Amino acid sequence: MKELKIQYDALAIRSLAQDQEERSKNERLRAYYEEAGPDYAAWSPGFNMHFGYYNWTLNPFNRESMLNNMNQKMLDKLDLGRLQNGTIADFGCGLGATLRYAHQQYPQLNYSGITLVPWQVQQAELLNRNEGVSKNIHIIEGDYSQTPYEDNSVDGIWAIESSCYADGANKSNLLREIYRVLRPGGKFVIADGFRKHQRPLNKLVTSAYRQLCHSWALDELGDIGEVSSSLKTIGFKHIDVQNISYRVAPSVAHVPFTVISFLIKELLFGKKKMSEERWNNLKSPLLTMVVGLAQRDFGYYLVSGEKPITNN
Repeated sequence: MKELKIQYDALAIRSLAQDQEERSKNERLRAYYEEAGPDYAAWSPGFNMHFGYYNWTLNPFNRESMLNNMNQKMLDKLDLGRLQNGTIADFGCGLGATLRYAHQQYPQLNYSGITLVPWQVQQAELLNRNEGVSKNIHIIEGDYSQTPYEDNSVDGIWAIESSCYADGANKSNLLREIYRVLRPGGKFVIADGFRKHQRPLNKLVTSAYRQLCHSWALDELGDIGEVSSSLKTIGFKHIDVQNISYRVAPSVAHVPFTVISFLIKELLFGKKKMSEERWNNLKSPLLTMVVGLAQRDFGYYLVSGEKPITNN
């Protein structure tokens, strides 16, 4: 009995440590976005907190058009035109820019976004009210791996540059939640950076990758092979994995000028202290450029799939 009690105590201690680690990770994420979040206005007037998707019809010097084109790619992958009504969710919605873009294209649908960051909830709701879309777009505070959405209740889900915050290289906690929430026949799409393998990286890339993860308050990027395997194991069908690194590169090329311009303005005229989080927010996209050059090791992917329709 004593040995059994010791085993139970060890399990309880391990569980408590895991809970504390998870809280610590979430606190770092909240602190980062609450402090650095307003600075994203320098990247995108519409608060698109992601990179863009370039095609030949766009002006590569017009960053906002590329950012909105990434939003459009999300909608195209979900095939929202097939829906006359229904609910669409953004897992890791930031300030809700993609939700507002989607509402412009498909106003007949209802939209919901979830974020861990209270400041993002407040600001997203303010932006929604300013655009008169509060009735159709609802923002909630919560963990996208444990959402309040009911089983089989959502017609489509996207996660733009937010899946990287899910646990582990396979991101299975996020993927399982997406599967649970989607209706049969519902679709999802993820746009994010991924590792291509788990082999050791060279010293320069290792250093840049570690600093990138620290600066952006994340533990590790997903491994595209492990994520693909998780999707199959969970039960998704019609899985499509596209490396779109070259499509994203033109918007990434805007990073140096944007960072330098922002920094000059803040140092000369800024009234808010340049905190660690704000400095990290400047470092992160620059480090992304370094990591992105290691094309053998990293890539930017669109990952999509569908929850199968089962016949009972």
